[in-house]
Amino acid sequence: MRKVTIKIDGKAYDINLKEDFAKSLEEELEKELPPYHNNSTKDLLNSYLKKCYDCYVLEKKIENLLKKIPN
Repeated sequence: MRKVTIKIDGKAYDINLKEDFAKSLEEELEKELPPYHNNSTKDLLNSYLKKCYDCYVLEKKIENLLKKIPN
């Protein structure tokens, strides 16, 4: 397990995650929420919504690929 700290509105939140996921999450968070910066709730929400959109796009691509696979 690895601890990841996210700072939102002056408060630090520690989250324990599996090592490989923690590394991936830290890399993604650095793009939107700098780790040593006091991020706002709005920043967190924007980051979350961008990631939701990325997931939506990937799901659509997967659906389209699955349609192309012969039964």
